[in-house]
Amino acid sequence: MSLDTLTIPPNYNLFLQDAQHVPFAFFRQGKLSLSGPSLQSFPPDNQVRVPVPGYPWAIGAEWPTSLVTRAWWHEEKRLLLNNIGIVLGLLGIGVFTLFLLAREMRLRNRQEEILIDERDRQKKRAIHDALTGLPNRDGLRLVFDQALARSDRQEQLLAVGFLDLDDFKPVNDTYGHAAGDDLLQEMARRLQNAVRRTDTVARLGGDEFILLLEGLRSMDELDLVLARLQATITQPFYIQGEVVSIRASLGLTLYPFDEGDADLLLRHADQAMYAAKIRSGRESGGWVQLYHPDIGSVSMGDEMLRRDFLRALASGAVTLRYQPLVAMATDRVAGLEALTRWNREGREVSPDKFLSALGVRERQALGRFVLQTGLRQLAQWREAGLDLFLSINVTPEELDQPGFADTIFSILAAYPSVPPKSLVLEVLEIGEILEQEAALEHLQRLRGAGVKIALDDVGSTYASLLRLKNLPIDEIKIDQGFIRELSNKPQDLVFVESLVNLGLGMDVLITVEGVETEAHIAFLREMKVDYLQGYAIARPLEAEAVADFVRTFVLGAGDADTPLLALYQHLGWERAAAESAMNHEGYEHTELTDCPITTWLHAHASELPEVETLLAEHETVHILGREILQVRQKGTRDELHRLLGQLHVHSHLFQEGLGRAVKAMRENAEAKAPPPEGANQ
Repeated sequence: MSLDTLTIPPNYNLFLQDAQHVPFAFFRQGKLSLSGPSLQSFPPDNQVRVPVPGYPWAIGAEWPTSLVTRAWWHEEKRLLLNNIGIVLGLLGIGVFTLFLLAREMRLRNRQEEILIDERDRQKKRAIHDALTGLPNRDGLRLVFDQALARSDRQEQLLAVGFLDLDDFKPVNDTYGHAAGDDLLQEMARRLQNAVRRTDTVARLGGDEFILLLEGLRSMDELDLVLARLQATITQPFYIQGEVVSIRASLGLTLYPFDEGDADLLLRHADQAMYAAKIRSGRESGGWVQLYHPDIGSVSMGDEMLRRDFLRALASGAVTLRYQPLVAMATDRVAGLEALTRWNREGREVSPDKFLSALGVRERQALGRFVLQTGLRQLAQWREAGLDLFLSINVTPEELDQPGFADTIFSILAAYPSVPPKSLVLEVLEIGEILEQEAALEHLQRLRGAGVKIALDDVGSTYASLLRLKNLPIDEIKIDQGFIRELSNKPQDLVFVESLVNLGLGMDVLITVEGVETEAHIAFLREMKVDYLQGYAIARPLEAEAVADFVRTFVLGAGDADTPLLALYQHLGWERAAAESAMNHEGYEHTELTDCPITTWLHAHASELPEVETLLAEHETVHILGREILQVRQKGTRDELHRLLGQLHVHSHLFQEGLGRAVKAMRENAEAKAPPPEGANQ
């Protein structure tokens, strides 16, 4: 059967387009044609659009000359698309399936493709918190106005709650950020189960949650919801085999008694929450506070916070902690990042709790304090024989101020023992900075004088990836979120590798943040990164503790018994096989028995669910790799690319399965860990 007589449903149209979005084939009214009407004339409801990168070829014949004379049929009816250089399609049409194979004339930049995919995934998650799946600030904004409108229309109360976990920071400090993330996920689940189906739970970030309790007909109904919330929050958490109790403070305001828009209601609930914190420290059961107009006198409102902060700067209540950065070339501490801490009423407050409330004046004062204090301390360390650099965060507001570069030069001049190259300025919010001519001019002047410029949190926003090359930078710092997620999602290792390759391609230094486990250290040793930073090395240190730590610390080898390291080594072989198929060059095949993944899977077979499925999928990947090597030697182009498409598909299935299995293994281990003595009393 020739393709020009292929029958498809009469109300179904299909067109194919190349990389320039130019259509080259149409299925319409049961016929195939190589030139047809404009796409605008096709009814949009029955189109199927299949992008095909590069100049297409099919069934061993070039399009379009031989399209209608040769065909290859397949009994399966499914569509498989792979976005890394190859598109492999099995397109179901009627009772037949047309097999289409397309390739690019050159291998596209694999890292660019992966990063673009990550951007698309971030767009889909734009209104949800990545950690908990709850609506984030943008998602909350979408539902808040609708909730207000329903309250007006139904003449019922809307309770707006601002909930903050009082004891969350000690969990992070004691057990690490991974445990803190697990606690936040469990808290999100509990809150959702405690509220009603019509209510909304959102997460603003950190340990702050927002509650929208709709359709309340009386205060008694609100009390029932609050009782369920309190009961679920006070239930103990089990972290690394220990019982942990968490307290919370909840501020509430009631609409329409408290009239205002969403932003005003949130501010009032926030003020009430801080009043609840004060009450909970003085009296039993004081975890919730209802807003009233005079509550600002006992709350931590923005104006009071700003005044308190300036007084704290002057009195010495604001201090710096220093987190070490280890050079992979030497395994020794090479530098430190200065981190701000505010001792407020006996509690150490990190910048994420107060920075957003500060005005321009307070931020500028903080910036000067960090520069002066940090460089003075760096001078003392260097004079004591410690050859260190110091990283300091700078905001877009600071960079855009007249005289910013001159201020840096003036402070540096006061410390002759500190060369400009030992100061690293970490730049945030690249999107804003690229629109500020003054900021770019300051960066260029500073860099020209020897000061190093680092781009912080690379990968956290798509803008920073697209426009990275437009900044005068010496270093990139990969966002810690990528590393922390690897414990549960080892298949995301490819994104970390892409960011590392991005830095290597730009010839800049690469720092990885969020290194919290020995497994992280082991696989990052295999990557060509320059510095590591995170709790696996050290928590932020007081200045007095730095010298001894720097002189004695040596980075260990890390835990080699990790799926991250094994998967990274496996992917290196797999990438070589794929490039061999694309470039028609040989590669060194790794046999199944020699693959590190095989060793790791067998070593942990008793702990992994569905291990036989994983082993079979892994074996399929290696079989396909060997077939690629054999077919490449014969020079059969269509078969080679068919195998490559299958390799990508089975590799993806294996990585997804491995991620699920590793997460389940960790959860099972935590569930089996015995509770501490006295936990059941």
